[in-house]
Amino acid sequence: MAEESVLDFADLGSAVVDAPVVETAAPVVDAPVVEADAPVVNADAPAVGADKKEAKTQYNSDGSPKEAAAKGATKAEDLPGTDKTPKEIRNSLKALRDLDPSHAQAVKQLHGAFERWEAAKQIFPGGVKEMQTAKEFSDLIGGAEGYETLTGVKAAAEASDAKLYEGNVDLIKDIEEDLKSTGHLDALGKLAPSFLDAVKRNDSKAFDAAIAPHVLSMLETDNLPGVIAGLEQALSDPDPAKAIAAAKELITGKYGIKQWYEGLSAENKKQKAAVLSPEKQALDKERADFVKQQADFKTNQTTVFKNSVASVCEKANNTLLGTQLKPFLKMPYFQGYGKENLVPLGNTIKNNLYAALKADTVYQAQMKSMWAAKEPDRAKIEEYHRTRVESIAEETVRSTVQRMYPNYTKGGAAAGRIAAAADKKAVDTKVEQKAVTSGKPIYVAQKPSREALDMDHVDKSGKPDAVIEMINGRGFLKGSGKWVTWRK
Repeated sequence: MAEESVLDFADLGSAVVDAPVVETAAPVVDAPVVEADAPVVNADAPAVGADKKEAKTQYNSDGSPKEAAAKGATKAEDLPGTDKTPKEIRNSLKALRDLDPSHAQAVKQLHGAFERWEAAKQIFPGGVKEMQTAKEFSDLIGGAEGYETLTGVKAAAEASDAKLYEGNVDLIKDIEEDLKSTGHLDALGKLAPSFLDAVKRNDSKAFDAAIAPHVLSMLETDNLPGVIAGLEQALSDPDPAKAIAAAKELITGKYGIKQWYEGLSAENKKQKAAVLSPEKQALDKERADFVKQQADFKTNQTTVFKNSVASVCEKANNTLLGTQLKPFLKMPYFQGYGKENLVPLGNTIKNNLYAALKADTVYQAQMKSMWAAKEPDRAKIEEYHRTRVESIAEETVRSTVQRMYPNYTKGGAAAGRIAAAADKKAVDTKVEQKAVTSGKPIYVAQKPSREALDMDHVDKSGKPDAVIEMINGRGFLKGSGKWVTWRK
């Protein structure tokens, strides 16, 4: 487990505040208020100043008289809201409105807020947390504009993949245009040899078909057809001696075909020698070593940087969680708790925080994105982490305290001391069991007095060993017989 300083408990329990923790209400979704129905008007009431007349009997379509509505009965249309709002809520809102006409506007707002919230929950069943996650994800991808950019990139990538799989030559044109527009056209020449080698390895016929036009063009550029025509003409001379001399000149002369071929061969050998020569290999090794050193240096620097950022984030965790824990520790229930009891609580709070962050897909994606940047922005990483922890610190602390100490709001200091004592006893029992299993004495922070030690203790052979044990910083307690040590 982590060290005892997982949370800084200093000054967290200085004053006693006998008051329950107030839970923060969920934020209200900001949306236009839905207007409630207009105030109820009693149509059956006589007009002011008019003579009262006997109400005429009304009849149904089948000729039977209509039954008069029961006195005081509430019509559905008299209730605020719509059928989407539960009737008991509509009745309560009507009662509030009828209590005082000045409540009418509040009734409209309450009804509107309720129906907006119910409509929002149809989209986000998880409530506010799900809304926050959706908002954070939207911000992460840059909102609607970012989404359009991502879908555009995805569509372009899929289009390029389709051309690649189809062998569509337009893909090469696209690459050429892209390299040209970005000033990297020299990359074509670097990629060509490897590409041709791959074609030759995997499809020799396609390689021959692809390279043949270029070989033919080179031969024509070097005037091989002219040499062949010259040989044909030379050999057609009726004088054999002249024919052979002319043909020999075309083959072995200063500009003959033999010299041309030997020049090509020499150039090819030179290129291979540059690749395979010891000097070239040594130079390549030196370059590789240098690149590795640079990479190692960067890795070390990155590790130091990450550890530094992690340290700042960890301090933020302690501060934010400690601030939320402070009101709880001021309550009477926790007055009996010492540091040894608070450390397990702090450890559990931190573990719950880590679990929440690990399960937070938006947080993980954002952190991964920021760390993957060529030059990670330290301030941005630390601020995002702090903001995220700050948003869940209160809930993390509150839920952990409630799970570990469900009666913290009911019991006073005595209950807290009893619980603390029980926790301490459980810890002590665990330590004792571990000591017995390992055959080692139990560590105590303070050396027991001579009177507390069993000075008549004997070993397995029956020999007194109390003095020897004391010299070694150990001893057996009177009564319990526990074997303890005061030296670490």
